[in-house]
Amino acid sequence: MSHPIVDVTEVEVLHAQTVRVTFSDGVVKTRDLTPLLWGPVFDQIRTDACEFARVRIDPELGVLCWPNEADLDSEMLRYDDLWEESIALARTA
Repeated sequence: MSHPIVDVTEVEVLHAQTVRVTFSDGVVKTRDLTPLLWGPVFDQIRTDACEFARVRIDPELGVLCWPNEADLDSEMLRYDDLWEESIALARTA
């Protein structure tokens, strides 16, 4: 299924590895990112709350990102079917 492209316009860390994300279409989602923070690029982000809290929005790409250049796709965060698919894939990794 094809989805309209959206950008992340706001991000707020709520607790642990959970964020509230606002998108360019006005939708707001709360997401626990824990299952997606795997692999070497996310090691410090996953294990250090201060590093996780450094999440920001890439102004050019409109995605969540961290200073180490790790990022998460805005459409995957926005659309529930893409979110569920990503979580399922992360569980098998």
